[in-house]
Amino acid sequence: RRREALLPYLLLSPGLLLLVGMLYPFCLGFYYSLTSYYLQYPHLFRFIWLGNYIKLVQEPLFAYSLQFTLLYTLAAVVVQVGFGLAVALLLNSRIVGRGVLRAMMLMPLMMPPVITALMWKVMMASTKAGILNYLFSFFGLGPVNWLGSVHAAIVSVFMIDTWGNLPFVALILLGGLQSLPYEPYEAALVDGASGWSVFRYITLPLLKPFIILGTTFRVMDSLRIFDVIYAATVGGPADATMNLHMRAFFFAFQWYQMGMGMAYA
Repeated sequence: RRREALLPYLLLSPGLLLLVGMLYPFCLGFYYSLTSYYLQYPHLFRFIWLGNYIKLVQEPLFAYSLQFTLLYTLAAVVVQVGFGLAVALLLNSRIVGRGVLRAMMLMPLMMPPVITALMWKVMMASTKAGILNYLFSFFGLGPVNWLGSVHAAIVSVFMIDTWGNLPFVALILLGGLQSLPYEPYEAALVDGASGWSVFRYITLPLLKPFIILGTTFRVMDSLRIFDVIYAATVGGPADATMNLHMRAFFFAFQWYQMGMGMAYA
């Protein structure tokens, strides 16, 4: 009995040790956020306690960066989970070429986010050399400055992120759909329930744990998105795509203000 009681902790120990190890960089970053640490001038190192946080709140771009981060996360969760559910329902139905579509859906997940952003950046070139503007020209639409205008840049970053992460949510929900029990559907079929009623009263409640799981992952990933924004726009144009992590990067590694950068992080 003692061995059986200890076995779960033994199996969990590698993951728990990793989590404990992650506390070190977190605590170190918090420690630096309480100091005036400059990478260029380490001899000026001193404690200023909450000084960086006071400066952070007063910083002109902090309010916008926080607003952009939160609104972007909200939009990413709503759109990607919603469309992910639609894609999962489609791939779970009996359609021709379902296996091929499932295999194609994995392609964005095989690419690093930076490579994905650079690929889309080439396709979004502001001239007709960009394939998106080339396709638009067939419909008589002028070239769109995808990454050079404020509003288009925000939409472009969102499109890139959605293309790369939508399949992940769809796979989670597809796995959930394939694990649902058959009995409630058979009972609903006998009772003559409509397709919408089956989806609303059976599929959605049974799929709720998987929706929560996919939503949790997308909230965490969207709050800390950095690589796609850095590769596509570097926070521009005119700081339109500047989120909290981009701001932390600029302070810490562009302007060498490690204390302020860690406060942002």
